[in-house]
Amino acid sequence: MDHVIAIGLGLALRAVIDNLTDSEYRLTSTLVGLWEGFVLSHFLHKNPRNPNDAYLSLATRFVIDFLLMNSPVRSALTGAWTLVG
Repeated sequence: MDHVIAIGLGLALRAVIDNLTDSEYRLTSTLVGLWEGFVLSHFLHKNPRNPNDAYLSLATRFVIDFLLMNSPVRSALTGAWTLVG
């Protein structure tokens, strides 16, 4: 259930940040990527024996984000900042 909430919050955060930054993809990708890194780290520490759910949740958010925004550059930047976060 936590992962479903994380998916919803991640998508809502993407929408809010996108509206606040006037679709500036560099800033949006940075903020969303850092958030995704934090969430991924949290779920990996919460359940270290079964990381599949955390990665599946992350992949779901990335796919939905890509389908909605249709920007490979933004997805790549978000992925890079997720690794940093």
